[in-house]
Amino acid sequence: MKEAGLSEHSEEKLSVKIEIDTNPPKGAVCRSVLINRHTLFAVRHYDLPSLMAGKLNALCTRPFCKGRDWYDLVWYRSQRPPVEPNLELLGNALGQHGILFDGDWRTLLLNRIARMDFEAIRKDVTPFLESHEDAELLRPEYIIALMEQGTG
Repeated sequence: MKEAGLSEHSEEKLSVKIEIDTNPPKGAVCRSVLINRHTLFAVRHYDLPSLMAGKLNALCTRPFCKGRDWYDLVWYRSQRPPVEPNLELLGNALGQHGILFDGDWRTLLLNRIARMDFEAIRKDVTPFLESHEDAELLRPEYIIALMEQGTG
């Protein structure tokens, strides 16, 4: 990290986790951008609506609580304008889990919220936050209000 100019600390390490989906759902929108930080390189990635669709899929299908998923949802919905999911990708992803999707992601997520332990969610995400107080924003009423933005 120090040799690359990314850190002043010689002992600091960078860990990269790579996951490969061998059966990705159809419908994602990709972008290619050039990054010029310390060196010039190209990055190909999903657009924000496609990333949000993947996050909603995880929130609705993951069999365990992961606080980072909920924190990420708050990030997507607090952007200006709020990010709306790629519905085609979301429908295809949910279909891989046997979930019929009529395009109403909000109702799907409201049903999930009703079953979640938000104290556990806040506890799970707190160690990853610079400001531990930010975990307090992960409350059903705040998430529901963010979900409703842009609906009328």
